[in-house]
Amino acid sequence: MHRMDRLTAIVLLLQRGKWTAASLARHFEVSRRTILRDIEALCEMGMPVVAEPGPGGGYSLPADYALAPLPLSLHEALLLRLALSSLLQLRSVPFKEARASLWAKITALLPSREEIEPGLEQMLSSSSAARSRGAEFPVPFFSDLLQALAAGRWVRVTYRSERRQSEQTLLPQRLFTNAGLWYCYAYSLEHDCVRLYRVDRLLRLEILTEPPSAKPPEIRDRWEDPAFPEICIRLTERGALRLERCIPLAARLQREADGSGWLRLHWNPDDYDWLARQLLSLGPEARVLTPTALRQCLQRLASQILACSEEEKMVT
Repeated sequence: MHRMDRLTAIVLLLQRGKWTAASLARHFEVSRRTILRDIEALCEMGMPVVAEPGPGGGYSLPADYALAPLPLSLHEALLLRLALSSLLQLRSVPFKEARASLWAKITALLPSREEIEPGLEQMLSSSSAARSRGAEFPVPFFSDLLQALAAGRWVRVTYRSERRQSEQTLLPQRLFTNAGLWYCYAYSLEHDCVRLYRVDRLLRLEILTEPPSAKPPEIRDRWEDPAFPEICIRLTERGALRLERCIPLAARLQREADGSGWLRLHWNPDDYDWLARQLLSLGPEARVLTPTALRQCLQRLASQILACSEEEKMVT
């Protein structure tokens, strides 16, 4: 921690009560001598630090003293808005009135909306789902992606999917977090539709100074283009609950009164393999009614799994 950050933190602590030099040293993991020098520096800066010697003494600030609200940087403001918006999205949270008043008070301290890139706040969203503790997934290109999103710029990326590594030209549309992972909806020039990308799987990112073509693309959603075959899937109640965990499909799930559901959408046949893998995880809780090509894809993947199991059985 830099010294100025520590001095600011000391003032904030002293506003809340009395601290001894030893307790401050333990809190910041520095020597007692360092804390004494910090207190001296605060006094030289005009901070009204009150020192009480002897047992029960310590350092504090006058009860009527209050430090002016600290200015937030743009990125700090966006992170705070994101954290608060995720709280507001929860279906059931105690202290509903306090939650609303907290949002109003915190928003008053944040930079005005004019200071935030137009539309950027609406492009960022979060899900209330939390990721269990485990391996961390670094996102080294997040700032560059955020910059491209705010400016409406194209990016050239190297992306590692579950099956392969590819070079793609993307136009970012929206960033959001779910279960501790960051995702980006982006139009892919190579696939000519909007796709979902995990930000931590970006191996390289370059912001392009010029768009890849003079003519703006017609941004198509890979599951809402009527030119693609219509998919109809019947889900049991358990299947509908499981499907809610799949980000691209959950928003298109239609629930029935008994808890079961339907999935009706237009999907690019080039992506049937991905969709089939998601449906296989549901087992008998999902029944594909149409199209035939998707059912055939499911049968092929199931046969491959069975063949691998038989080979493993023969080896053992």
